[in-house]
Amino acid sequence: MTVNGGPVRTIALIGRKPGMSFAQFDEYWREKHAPLAAQVPGVIRYVQRHVVPQEGATEPDNGFGIDGLAVLDYESAEAMEAGWASEAGQAALADVENFIGKHYVVVLDDHVVVGDA
Repeated sequence: MTVNGGPVRTIALIGRKPGMSFAQFDEYWREKHAPLAAQVPGVIRYVQRHVVPQEGATEPDNGFGIDGLAVLDYESAEAMEAGWASEAGQAALADVENFIGKHYVVVLDDHVVVGDA
C-alpha cells in the first residue's frame, strides 16, 4: 500500500446483516462494537456516521443498503496493518459478523481543499 507516509484514513460503507432491524444494528454498533474497535492499536480517531432515516420512517431507504460509515484514522499504513493483526484488531474483526451483512472499505489519502489540513 502506498500512502503519504503520514496518517491514513479508511472509510467503511456498512450495511446491517439480513434479518436485523436498523434499530438493532444501530444499538449494536454503538454499544457492543465501538468499544472493541476503539481498542485497536494505531487508531488515532474513530467516528461512526449513522444514516438518519427519513422523517416518519424507522428504517433508512437510501437505495444502497448502507446503514452507516465508519471513519478511522491511523498513525500510518504500518500502524493500521499492525493494529488489525493485533489481538484487539482480530477481536474487532471477529465481531463484524454479529451485525454487518455487507461492507466495503477504502483507504484514503486526503487533499484538503477548504478547511484545516
